[in-house]
Amino acid sequence: MRVVIIGASGRSGRRAIAHALAAGHEVVSVARTPSSAPESTEVARADARDVDALTGAMTGADAVISTLGFVKGDANARILREGMAATLEAMHRTGIRRLIAISAGAPYVAGDDPLARFVAKPILQRVLRANNEDTMAMDAAMAASGLDWTSIRPGRLVQGTGAVDYRRRVDLSVRWHYSTTFDTVGRAAVDALTHPDWIGHAVYITE
Repeated sequence: MRVVIIGASGRSGRRAIAHALAAGHEVVSVARTPSSAPESTEVARADARDVDALTGAMTGADAVISTLGFVKGDANARILREGMAATLEAMHRTGIRRLIAISAGAPYVAGDDPLARFVAKPILQRVLRANNEDTMAMDAAMAASGLDWTSIRPGRLVQGTGAVDYRRRVDLSVRWHYSTTFDTVGRAAVDALTHPDWIGHAVYITE
């Protein structure tokens, strides 16, 4: 499968590329700075909000994985929704239907255990209000797109090698487990390519 990975130079993006290559997929890495993308892939220079550049990168591809995330010090609290709007337009132009996007579990409470729902999430929703609003706007746009989408929703992101058999629940939070490695985020995004049962759903993942 030919897969376009947006945000290729980020921590989740690099792990998604590694897992996609290991699974035998052909990868097009999309990054603003080509030199920061892995050399083992075809690299397309594009800002995640540039529809024309994304359209060029997506031509001939079978699926898109968006690993966009917030960058410390970046004042733009709309990067996810703006990036998703451009991604959706480029996908409609090129006729690609399969879309996987890295989201977050923090803005959502469905299936939460009491500690997460009544202690951790209220704090996170105050501290990360702008980020959470952007994440939810991105997810809403994706869900309304008419495409074959999957929202990957990790817990607190940490470094390390993730578990092959990571914990997951469809449309419900993973209870009593709160951390997810960047490695597992990348693995789950690639796993979604071969999980048609995840289409139209949010998949919550933790270690």
